[in-house]
Amino acid sequence: MKKIIFLLIIILAVIFFMLNFSSEELSDKSALNADKQNQALVVVTPWEITSVDPSKSGYIFQRLQLAETLVDVDKDGHLLAGLAESWTVNPTSDQWVFTLRPNVKFHDGSILTAEDVVNSLTIALTKPTPLKNAMIKEIKALDEQHVQFTLDKPLVIFPAYLSHATTMIFAKSAVKNGEISEVIGTGPYRVLKIEPPQKIEQTAFDDYWGDKAKIKQVSYLANSRSETRSLLAQSKPNYLVFNLDPASLSRLSSDNNLTIQVKPVAHTIQYKVNVKNPLFADVAVRQALSDAIDREGIVKSVLRMQIGEAEQILPPAFADWHLNVPHTKPDYPAIKSRLINLGFEQDANGMLVKDGKPFQFTLRTFSDRPELPIIATALQNQWKQIGVDMIVSVGNFSEIPAGHQDGSLEMALYSRYYGMLPDPTAMLLQDFAPQGADWGVMNWSDNVFTETLEALQKTSDEAEQRKLKAKAAEIIYQQKPITAVSFYQTNAVSNKALKGLELDPFERNFKLNKLSW
Repeated sequence: MKKIIFLLIIILAVIFFMLNFSSEELSDKSALNADKQNQALVVVTPWEITSVDPSKSGYIFQRLQLAETLVDVDKDGHLLAGLAESWTVNPTSDQWVFTLRPNVKFHDGSILTAEDVVNSLTIALTKPTPLKNAMIKEIKALDEQHVQFTLDKPLVIFPAYLSHATTMIFAKSAVKNGEISEVIGTGPYRVLKIEPPQKIEQTAFDDYWGDKAKIKQVSYLANSRSETRSLLAQSKPNYLVFNLDPASLSRLSSDNNLTIQVKPVAHTIQYKVNVKNPLFADVAVRQALSDAIDREGIVKSVLRMQIGEAEQILPPAFADWHLNVPHTKPDYPAIKSRLINLGFEQDANGMLVKDGKPFQFTLRTFSDRPELPIIATALQNQWKQIGVDMIVSVGNFSEIPAGHQDGSLEMALYSRYYGMLPDPTAMLLQDFAPQGADWGVMNWSDNVFTETLEALQKTSDEAEQRKLKAKAAEIIYQQKPITAVSFYQTNAVSNKALKGLELDPFERNFKLNKLSW
């Protein structure tokens, strides 16, 4: 009997110990999870903070979700409700009324009103921003929830202008002497401290109107050296690092603790030709030159990226403009035969001549973007395979618009950012104007193309808009006064513990409020 009692005592003691241990273990795990959720996130990019003025550093404040615009944008470039829950337009598209979301709070506790919108955008109109091209005659608060914009002329794409970072809305308390002097916005994060040019400290805003941030504390750090950002990504588990160079990405790809995301953005490496030059006057010649580009080889060997080949100037982010065209490997003998059928002949060295003149021209580019001269050399080698003698001239970027103006430019290789607005119509109107543009077409115009863009400015029917966009994109793709080579990419590296990361192809928003540990 005594043995049985003794055994029962031992069993009870063991059970008590195990329960107590399990309770402590659960308590420890809960504490660890709480610590993890409270862990600060550090966002590292190459972009320095030059000012609190949104016309200078607004793109950083927008990406960090400190302030917001009336109109938002989805991943396919379609407009969404932002601080404005809806908008209407009159039949002539020159008067727009935006209805604000109710009960939206600024970080100082004040409520968003139409007067705040008028104040912020009136200041924005005094700056060199895209909004100055929106032809605004008057901004007027109709009441606390409605803002009316009257334009000098009809503009169907007007709401797209109100998605740009420089049109963010700030509280009255952020304005001093007619300028935005503090970042007091409506985003899911509010500023604790800004230390230009490198650092911002921010915290979750509990009264945010939308999806509240899961990670409470975030710091922003600007560091221009890709090598340093790479080391931070690998050594710091709470760091989210953007825009590393290809060599760093390649090295970090072998680290099993890291997640790497890459996405093409609305930034294109492209070349323009002087269509008045007899060598480029025939569209079939322009098409042959494009077909002779080994885009995959340039992307992988020169740019050291896995994706990014560009057959068209607008990237996939512009879903309504992006054509479903294949990527092809060049068949050099077949392309050379096509050129011979167009009247060219081969000389003793296999190079093409026509009317006794060699197929020879100069391509101008610049070294401000170090990849451009390397791509130019790659094009030189590839076009030599079809008998074309291209001379590379690396100079100052200003030589391209100067050559356009004086007519001496034959071909230019450069990069063009089409993501300034989610609708590229305004930029295409500028770059493909019948009279040409310094960074656009040279001595090329197409009546159907011009009529298509004009019609696009006048119609508000979405189905008709998609048809017109596809038609305009097809003309550029077929006519090739400007030809795409590759898209740039944005990339981000983080520890695998960070969940919910999604890259924005328009580089507007880091979506920090969607992240969690």
